[in-house]
Amino acid sequence: MKKKIVILHNQICNQTLDEIDVLSQRDLVKEACIQSGFDVMCRTVGDDIQKDILAVASENPDLVFNLVESTWGKGELIYFAPAILNSLKIPYTGVPLDALFVTTNKVLAKKIMQLNHLPTADFFSMDEIQKLDDQKTYIAKPIWEEASVGISSDYIFQPAETDKLKNLSHLSSAHYFIETFIEGREFNVSMLADRNTVEVLPPAEMMFSSYFDDKHKIVGYKAKWDQTSEEYQQTHREFSTLEHTPALKDKLIEICVSTWNVFNLKGYARIDFRVDEKDNVFILEINGNPCISEDSGFIAAAAQAGYSTQTVINRIIENIS
Repeated sequence: MKKKIVILHNQICNQTLDEIDVLSQRDLVKEACIQSGFDVMCRTVGDDIQKDILAVASENPDLVFNLVESTWGKGELIYFAPAILNSLKIPYTGVPLDALFVTTNKVLAKKIMQLNHLPTADFFSMDEIQKLDDQKTYIAKPIWEEASVGISSDYIFQPAETDKLKNLSHLSSAHYFIETFIEGREFNVSMLADRNTVEVLPPAEMMFSSYFDDKHKIVGYKAKWDQTSEEYQQTHREFSTLEHTPALKDKLIEICVSTWNVFNLKGYARIDFRVDEKDNVFILEINGNPCISEDSGFIAAAAQAGYSTQTVINRIIENIS
């Protein structure tokens, strides 16, 4: 008998580029599952999440491929769907409920990193501006959002820049925090489950053109999603930039494996890093269930490792919660 898989994703509420992208992910997963001989059905989580997930349960699936990235259009509620699936004892792919909640909350994740000696930049609440060092640069970041939502060069500042601080005064400490801004190189490192362990895929470095020579090098929302913007057109990813610095590459891989274990990650994940001029490594954030659309960084990293999309999806399915 064919294994029955329900692909579950969020409804499109805001029509933003990052939100619409989930449809591309759904199509990629559906095609890979069909090629593997699974019985596939797609379902959506909308306004009535209880009704929608009970409809999934009524299908008696062997597992749910969880592509839900938000609930009611809010990324900070990403864990609602897996929480209900978990309560109904329905197996689902990707990062389990506890890990998804913790990694989505960037402040909580950074506290756990510190407790486990995983390197990350210093951070403060929005109410602690008086604690900042006048000689350092900082960035205000959303606590809950993913996919570079809320990330902007406008939120990079030094404590002496009173005009910028005034513009940031409306940001709530319940939704934003302050992090030391690390000047340097940026890497995205994807991880894919390999039976009971994890494989770290080839690291990708984000390359910034001369357009950024007088700007902060940052992959904000425009650089990630808006193909018409200069920020998007003047950034790209490259693999194999660490071939002449094997010690740095080994350090990134070691941190990825440690992070996977500390946070109880499963299926697939990505860690974004900054590396300063002395090769000190800092975790920017942990992305559970990162984007796996055809043009995503994760699928590009898998291709660099020699894996087809079908292989990637099958390995995610084999490592269900």
